Amino acid sequence: MMSQVCKVIKNEHVISAPKDMWVLASPVRMEVLNAVCALEECSAGEIATFTGRSRTSLYPHIEQLIKAGLILEGEVRLAGKRYEQLYHPIARTIRIKHNPKDPEVVAYHQAHGKAAGRMMTRLHERAIDDPKAVVRGPLRDTYLGIISAWVNDDSLEEINELVGRIWEICRNSHPSDDKRLVNIGIMLAPNRRKD
Repeated sequence: MMSQVCKVIKNEHVISAPKDMWVLASPVRMEVLNAVCALEECSAGEIATFTGRSRTSLYPHIEQLIKAGLILEGEVRLAGKRYEQLYHPIARTIRIKHNPKDPEVVAYHQAHGKAAGRMMTRLHERAIDDPKAVVRGPLRDTYLGIISAWVNDDSLEEINELVGRIWEICRNSHPSDDKRLVNIGIMLAPNRRKD
């Protein structure tokens, strides 16, 4: 049975309900959603190739993302001798609305940060194992670094403008034969020193 074709309906989707946020507290589900957003239309096999995980291990995560409304089922296509379900993201970019006064939202953000860190570590390890990784020069596609900086309001505003520009470039990208896929993770966190 063919399901109705689902299109990416918007550029950005904001999650504000804590119950929906917790779906993304898993690095595997974050990877799956990242894959579907990057590929725009894909099968479980393509998600498995993208993430380096087995297809069967991904189905429960795909189901949870569908239940949360973050992934939509699209059409079914013939692949060899069998049919495979295609998936689409609800939007190109998924954001979480932070409410620092809601303890459940704060707890989620802590769990999400840990999951994002684990996911970024895994992506970086896979990248540096690739002999085609470019680690120097203007076309560098593999990099990891951390730096602490003393900033004032003007320099913090400039940093946030640059982060916004990076997200804009990423949000406006689409798969094509003349492009390669890179993963970009950014964390900005104040250093809360104990005096």
